[in-house]
Amino acid sequence: MKRNFWLVAVLLSLVTTYDRAAFAQSPTNLIPPSNNAQEIEKTNNIKKLFELTGVKNLSRQILTQLLNNVKSDYPQVPQNFWDKFATEFNSDDLVDEIIPIYNKYFTNEEIKQLITFYQTPLGQKTITVIPQISQESYDVGRKYGIAAAQRALKKLEEEGYIRPSK
Repeated sequence: MKRNFWLVAVLLSLVTTYDRAAFAQSPTNLIPPSNNAQEIEKTNNIKKLFELTGVKNLSRQILTQLLNNVKSDYPQVPQNFWDKFATEFNSDDLVDEIIPIYNKYFTNEEIKQLITFYQTPLGQKTITVIPQISQESYDVGRKYGIAAAQRALKKLEEEGYIRPSK
């Protein structure tokens, strides 16, 4: 049963992000309310960047792919469980969970520059092609990793650290 690693990783991320009893009812990492105008502006700019880059739609697509991929590995789970899980997923809560990460790594000025970039034709093209680039890069990385592991095993055998494989 072949699973895409990144899909499983996202599922695990989603499961650990939310309270197990109520899925998306109580986000764990919300930004504390602030009266600081600069913090409010930065948070709003991050949300604008997310809208521009389609973060909400992407999270919904990832969930759909995930569920389709994982469902076949768990045939004992009834369809109504997956349907309920999909409807309880709240992309706004997920966005609220991701905002602190962007807040940590980018200044407000950098967020504004990203917004400006993603509003350009090149930025729009980047948004469009990044999923394909990511998938193709994943495939190349996977093949590279397998080849590297095989070379390492061969060297370990040649140097007597492990027994030759049959």
